[in-house]
Amino acid sequence: MGTSTTDRPFESLMMLRLCGEVTTKSRGIRQSFNRRLIRNIQDALERAGIEAKVRDKWFRVDVATEDRRAVEVAQRIFGIQGISWTRSYQWETLDDVVAIGEELFADKVAGKTFAVRTRRAGFRQEIPFTSMDVDRALGSKLVEAGGSVDLDDHQVRVGVEVRRDRAFFYDEEVLGVAGLPNGVEGRALALMSGGFDSAVAAWSMMRRGVDMDFLFFNLAGPPQERAVQEVTQALCERWAFGFAPRMHIVDFRPMIAEMRQKVDGHYWQILLKRLMVRVGHEIAQNKGYPALITGDSCGQVSSQTLRNLAAISAPITTAVLRPLVARNKEEIIELSRLVGTHDISSQVPEFCSLDGGPPAVDATAEDLDEVEEKLDKELLQELIRHRKYMTVLEMDLQEEMDTQIGKVPKGAMVIDLRREREFKNWSYRDSVNIPLERAIEQAGLLPKEAVYLLYCEVGLKSAFLAEAMREMGFEAFSFSGGVPKLRKYAQRGEVS
Repeated sequence: MGTSTTDRPFESLMMLRLCGEVTTKSRGIRQSFNRRLIRNIQDALERAGIEAKVRDKWFRVDVATEDRRAVEVAQRIFGIQGISWTRSYQWETLDDVVAIGEELFADKVAGKTFAVRTRRAGFRQEIPFTSMDVDRALGSKLVEAGGSVDLDDHQVRVGVEVRRDRAFFYDEEVLGVAGLPNGVEGRALALMSGGFDSAVAAWSMMRRGVDMDFLFFNLAGPPQERAVQEVTQALCERWAFGFAPRMHIVDFRPMIAEMRQKVDGHYWQILLKRLMVRVGHEIAQNKGYPALITGDSCGQVSSQTLRNLAAISAPITTAVLRPLVARNKEEIIELSRLVGTHDISSQVPEFCSLDGGPPAVDATAEDLDEVEEKLDKELLQELIRHRKYMTVLEMDLQEEMDTQIGKVPKGAMVIDLRREREFKNWSYRDSVNIPLERAIEQAGLLPKEAVYLLYCEVGLKSAFLAEAMREMGFEAFSFSGGVPKLRKYAQRGEVS
């Protein structure tokens, strides 16, 4: 029988079988795919603190490591079909392969059913026997060891992969996530709300080889921003390898206030989505993203009818991809469990919900063009220019800033952010009128030793500026509820 396996030198390896979509590409494309896949594997293992040597074998990727955590990591790398923890040995003859397999599996199959599954890989013409030869010879030896063959319903799998110089033995192959390696299809911009849909949509396109950056519209202040950052970080920590995902954060509260003042409530939900894809388009044009990714699902809610979806994206030329368009909510939620964002997303409130009444279900592009004309285009551009831009995996999830208050601090400088006409109709005593667009530009010139109380129509524009001023080192607050609440406060004659 020759040298015992206990005396033969072997190597512990995690063997990765590549997805068929990768292996069937032309040679040039396959080379670029393999290069990116190796880079992604190395990045994933390094992030997990796993020491390993990654070897591109063209038809396989071998990962030399003693750390079994590598298997769980490999299950989250796109482009991998199967993962096996193996012991590999050199061989010279069929008898060597059979002898090694017999010693490794004899005790495991005794009194149990088994099936030998052999495959040859690589330069098959240099292997002087077939897979069936191994199956028969090794199977006979394991029957002698007390096992019984059952090819359909076996208790032990005897896995063998023979290459021209080494044979690999394993008892399990764990399925990978398949798909295409991160980055082979370029980079896109995903609109991220933090809910189930947007995270799963981004993941779905990452699985198709797309590196992902993110665009978040802050509609409700620091609590929403923190929640969305948590979901995005969880997604990227688990699945984004070989690149550094970035996030654009646009504070959209001033635009919400503008829309509520000037547009019929039945159009709020649809117009909000139109404005979001318009902003996404402008950023895409500036940063070179060929496509936007959204979590829309046709007919899931009344704002996502087929006609509304068409009207929303009508004015832009950047491609809008909706990978979940034909999935229902139950399917999306189930996918979010696989993605690993379910538990966090389930805690994120639906900040996109607006209280304007039932959304129009059959809006046309012309309808949205008409209502969009009522909005301040310069304000939209200001919000785009003042967006935050950060690396997702380096985001520091700060505690929420408490800028919303329901009183006027004693000695505070009170700033009214509304238009001059509205200021003249009513203003808080001794307040100064600086319309929002001008205030955004001039805030940094104000003296930092003062305390500032900002107010606006409904408290959204003032919250936006107060938080921006806090980040610049000012002690600034927003009056919660805007002018209606402030007028009641003034009528009571309260002084802090």
